[in-house]
Amino acid sequence: MSDTAQDLYLTVESALRAPEFKVKGSSFISDILPVANKEAIDDALTSIRKEFYDATHHCFAYRLGPTGSNLRAADDGEPSGTAGRPILLVLTSAKLTDTLIVVTRYYGGTKLGTGGLARAYAEAAQQAVSMAKIKQVFLMQEITLTYSFDDMSHVERMLSQYEAIKGDAIYLDSVQQKVQLRRSRVEPFIAHIVESLNGRVGIN
Repeated sequence: MSDTAQDLYLTVESALRAPEFKVKGSSFISDILPVANKEAIDDALTSIRKEFYDATHHCFAYRLGPTGSNLRAADDGEPSGTAGRPILLVLTSAKLTDTLIVVTRYYGGTKLGTGGLARAYAEAAQQAVSMAKIKQVFLMQEITLTYSFDDMSHVERMLSQYEAIKGDAIYLDSVQQKVQLRRSRVEPFIAHIVESLNGRVGIN
């Protein structure tokens, strides 16, 4: 079934740490993690900072929410725009949200320059993204259907056709069935089922 509305977003399935790599003696370690809110971000940052307590910098970026509009990039002492922003650009380019990337740096004694730093942090972030398992999250909407027992088999077929997820149901004189559908499918489903059952269905 085709969907015209944008009712999904991408995030990472689980936390992952990319292999350490070095640029002119500096070591870069990147972590990518799924996060649902700022509390989860704070917990992850605290844990990584504790683990790499002797590192020079813990630079990071995150995007939250279905559109990724809640975002932040932090340079953690690196020259402005050389760390957090390249990491954020990698997240944005991959269309990832509800995702945090932290790049830990151990300074190796040789300055990389602003361009070198930006490239190194972007490479570290990209390495984490390329290794992570990406998953789709669908935005869902719940509706309640009321219909007769005689129409149950027909409704069941339509629910299957639209890949609806059934919730609680009440069976009295009629059936009251809660279902969840992808947002882009709600209006087509309602139009289809009302027409198909000649209006013999209540929808809330």
